[in-house]
Amino acid sequence: MSTAIDTSPLPSRHALRTLIEGLVGRDVELKDCDPVSAKTTNVIAVYVNDKLAVSALVVVDLEGAARLGGALAMLPRGGVDDAIAERDLPSMIRDNTYEVLNVLAAVFNVENAPHVRLYEMYGPSGSVPSDVLALSQALGSRLDIQLSVAGYGAGKLSVITR
Repeated sequence: MSTAIDTSPLPSRHALRTLIEGLVGRDVELKDCDPVSAKTTNVIAVYVNDKLAVSALVVVDLEGAARLGGALAMLPRGGVDDAIAERDLPSMIRDNTYEVLNVLAAVFNVENAPHVRLYEMYGPSGSVPSDVLALSQALGSRLDIQLSVAGYGAGKLSVITR
């Protein structure tokens, strides 16, 4: 008898924190917060299974995306704050945010669950498919956290699984 499940489980806060800390090389604090509100400046990562069905989303507000991407690139905090003030991510921060979100797929790839990979990263300020936008605001299987990266500051992140 197989105990495999066909949906992605919601990752634990510990798994998220451990993975991000290991990746950016900085302490990360997590605490509960409200869901990331729908804004055009959000970054949305879409994760799919081997059948290309959406398994999970990670929605990061602009502040969180800039801080994660900046910490991975070891950019000075002033440059990250400037990107936030300009309400956009320069290509270096955007590429590093993509890499953080790509590695984050590991928190979904647990025993007896389908293999999940990053399919696409949308935003900020780009068009997002309507079904992805709807899922990003869905209630249910989700984890909404404020993350604070030591030396960089805080942002919000929501994980939604289906």
